[in-house]
Amino acid sequence: MSATPEPTARADHLNLKLMFIQRNTSHLGGTETVFINTSLDAKDTWINGIYQNSRFAQFRWGPQDLKLYVIAKSFEMPKFRKCSAKTEDAARAKVDAYLAKAAA
Repeated sequence: MSATPEPTARADHLNLKLMFIQRNTSHLGGTETVFINTSLDAKDTWINGIYQNSRFAQFRWGPQDLKLYVIAKSFEMPKFRKCSAKTEDAARAKVDAYLAKAAA
């Protein structure tokens, strides 16, 4: 699994104050799966430095099934319904829209 930190600037067009976003790729079983970890809180404000103690949401998108869904989230985050996204960029746009709703 490789981790590629993403700049927070990609959500600036939504006027979000997104504090943390990270993209990970898994290649288990010969298939690729993309995981996007997000948090609306700054890393230094997480209780005991634990990601799950923030307002977080973890997304999974697979290029094989083209489905985007939340695999874990904070109870403070709104519900996210599973949806289809034909490209990773489309999946990221849906994640951005969800985060804009959550930050409002």
